[in-house]
Amino acid sequence: MNDMQLDQLRKRLLGRGLALVPVGPLGRDLRMVADGTDLAMVQGVDNLAQALTVAVLTPLGGDPFNTDFGFDGLNALADEVTPVLQRERVRVSIVQLLQKDARVSRVIDVRLVDGRLDAPSTGAARQLDVTVVFEATSGDRFTLSAGNAGTRLTNG
Repeated sequence: MNDMQLDQLRKRLLGRGLALVPVGPLGRDLRMVADGTDLAMVQGVDNLAQALTVAVLTPLGGDPFNTDFGFDGLNALADEVTPVLQRERVRVSIVQLLQKDARVSRVIDVRLVDGRLDAPSTGAARQLDVTVVFEATSGDRFTLSAGNAGTRLTNG
């Protein structure tokens, strides 16, 4: 399969959606095409990256039209008092989030990168960076990183 055919396959399997632009650290807004006549679209890998970013930034149940959408990891950090339980709830929450997306065929690895939860504290020190490696239905392997530096999806 040549590169053009592989790109078409990715676009078909990973879908398309409305393009969003960041507004502040957590917000997203619709983007217009350059001439301002229509809404911009994303497709393929860009669509998957955008969808997973929005899912990680949305608290579970935060979408009134789809209460099963979102990431429950924020509740883990707020509810659990034991660092080990916090870590495991975040790990389970990220796996559950990925398993809900039909474009994700399997989760390969979940790593909790930041060790700041080892000492009990409050505020910014309770942040946790997560790196997940998964395989998409297109056969591509991706790495999703979420944490203080934002959320990003890389191929490979």
